[in-house]
Amino acid sequence: MRKSTLVLISFLAFLMMAEPASAYWVWSPDIGKWVNPKKSAKDTPEDQFAWALDFYNRKDWDRAIGEFEKLPEVFPTSKLAAEGVYYTGLCWEEKGDIAKAADNYQKLIDKYPYSDRIKETIHREFDIANKFAQGNKMKVLGMAVLSGQDKALELYKHIVKNAPYGTYGDQAQFQMGELYKNQGEYEEAQKAYQAVVDEYPNSELVAKARYQIANMSMLASKKSQYDEKHAEKAIEEFEGFKNNFPTSEQSLEAEESIKALRESKAKVNFDIAAFYDKQKKYESAKVYYQEVIKKYPETAVAAKAKTRVEEIIAGEGKPAAPKKKFILW
Repeated sequence: MRKSTLVLISFLAFLMMAEPASAYWVWSPDIGKWVNPKKSAKDTPEDQFAWALDFYNRKDWDRAIGEFEKLPEVFPTSKLAAEGVYYTGLCWEEKGDIAKAADNYQKLIDKYPYSDRIKETIHREFDIANKFAQGNKMKVLGMAVLSGQDKALELYKHIVKNAPYGTYGDQAQFQMGELYKNQGEYEEAQKAYQAVVDEYPNSELVAKARYQIANMSMLASKKSQYDEKHAEKAIEEFEGFKNNFPTSEQSLEAEESIKALRESKAKVNFDIAAFYDKQKKYESAKVYYQEVIKKYPETAVAAKAKTRVEEIIAGEGKPAAPKKKFILW
């Protein structure tokens, strides 16, 4: 076989082998770049959406996700771009990965704020936030292993930022306080509850938020060692709650909390008195016992303080007089 014939056969073989590979890339004037036809979108957003929706209806979630994602990528200015993001979120929900679903809902709210899907999307984002707040875990490599509380906070904050006066604004703000409370972050929780009072004065959650503001001061006073400042603030706030919401279901709880806080304050003074008493510094002890009797007469330790003061006054708490020494001559 002549050399030129061999070259021609080799060239033809190369073209035959190269043809399938070259067919995967074509120039798209719409987006101004080469695209893989296998991964390219249909000619119109309507055709692409119908194509993706077919996979969705067949519950082929992975293929549906891939096709829906092409809508915002290839047709970013089309109304159906937002639909693509929304349905991508629905697919991730169907697959059980609610974190990725939430990411798509956040994307829709951020990039397509005028979409007809906004109200429903915020509803779904709020539901997912609640699921994470209630203990649902985030997936890593398909396995639910990470705590979702941080994601819940992120979603609540996102709702408050982007739809502050919508249906879920006050609820998301209140739930932020609940999450911080459960994490022992009482100062942050108090700020979140206060925002409910300040930003949503007509909300049905205001009474609950006011109660929790006081409750956070009480819990803060118990967090490490007794904190007089937090206890005083808690009593003041519980009193304010009772005055503003006398018919609230939590009014009785506020009263019980006030009693418990006053009991704690009384016990602090009683313990100081007992310390001086043990050191036989009776006058100092009497001052603190009398403080308990005067300021916290309804407490359990007040009766003990009264008894001990009477004993000190009667001389029972004083050291015995020294015996006289007799010298024998």
